[in-house]
Amino acid sequence: MQVHTFLAESVADAVTQIRETLGPEAVVLNVRRLPAEGLARLWQKPRIEVLAHVPEKVATAPVVAAAPVLDEVQLSALAELRAEMREMRDSLQKPPAAGFGVPPSGGWEVEPPKGGTPNQGSDPHDLSRRREAEAEMARPAHSKGDWRVGSLLEQTGLSAVQAERLVADLCATHGEAAPVSLSEEIELAKQALAARWKVAGTKVTGPHIFVGAPGAGKTTALCKWLAQVSLVEGRRAAVWRLDGHVANTAESLSVFAEILGVSVDRCAPANDELPEAEVLFVDLPGVNPTDPAAMAQLQKRIASIPNAQVHLVLNAAYETPLLLAQTRAFAALPIQDIIVTHLDEETRWGKLWNLILGTNCTLRFLVAGQNIPGEFIPATAEQIFACQFPRKQRAFVAQS
Repeated sequence: MQVHTFLAESVADAVTQIRETLGPEAVVLNVRRLPAEGLARLWQKPRIEVLAHVPEKVATAPVVAAAPVLDEVQLSALAELRAEMREMRDSLQKPPAAGFGVPPSGGWEVEPPKGGTPNQGSDPHDLSRRREAEAEMARPAHSKGDWRVGSLLEQTGLSAVQAERLVADLCATHGEAAPVSLSEEIELAKQALAARWKVAGTKVTGPHIFVGAPGAGKTTALCKWLAQVSLVEGRRAAVWRLDGHVANTAESLSVFAEILGVSVDRCAPANDELPEAEVLFVDLPGVNPTDPAAMAQLQKRIASIPNAQVHLVLNAAYETPLLLAQTRAFAALPIQDIIVTHLDEETRWGKLWNLILGTNCTLRFLVAGQNIPGEFIPATAEQIFACQFPRKQRAFVAQS
């Protein structure tokens, strides 16, 4: 990542430099005030230093690993193995012996028989069934019902219920015989997930209100968005830092807004008049969703702001049941979309699909790190896939 440094006399000057040098896709990484040195500070205005870069675009073209090429000897051996398996299946008249079962994932679980490896005096039917089960464990990927991508999706954070539903849809669409290559399974799963992606609505007007539980990262997300609006887009912004059921103690918001030259009001006007700014951000204290009185007061506060765009902020480091519980708890509010934070603390990006598949909400932004501005990117299926299926991990899974 190539980081560019810009020194400017004002926010407007910084916006001009960033746009001329990096273009409209630039992302602001850091902003700080540079005080004048020596006696010059008596007459010189402090300048600002802005760090920005252009993010690398995520490749959307599917990456499919080449299927292994089998020579004639291997093909012959494989054909003989399949013929032997068919003969054993046809010869079996009894149900499988105790110790064998099919778990919900669709793979075989084999419980080793007591007493170690069977000897020549063992029941030939039991021995045949055991060999068949072992062959089933090692059967090729295209055999009936052996979609391995379900367990892989669970490893990336997708819940077992959603993974099972997705595999069922894949079987219904592409057949129970899975592709030979695991990479092909991954690509088909990605296509099925992308088809379920919900595009976030983009209202042009209306204040942006951030709600969520304490510690979710609402103020940090607001500051990151504020930097993009002020420094990259060059739009006039304003901030309301309002109290709720408790006092709003986010002093860092006021300090950062002062650096950007953005006004911060500690209370909303009595006549509900909005400030003369293109974008208005509203910061509220975090609310425990299990506190009925605090939730009722939050709902009343939001209702008092006309045309509000309410963004639910969730901490991605939380486990999926808690994320879904918080989403359901805040569903009483007019939530427009979800902003996911703390993604630098979570490697299982697949859990974000639980929010898409398990709720009616959409994802708006993906936020990582506590640095302001820092990483703040629009949420897309491709961005999630890039971290859910990194190339190194995919190569490791394909070889295992």
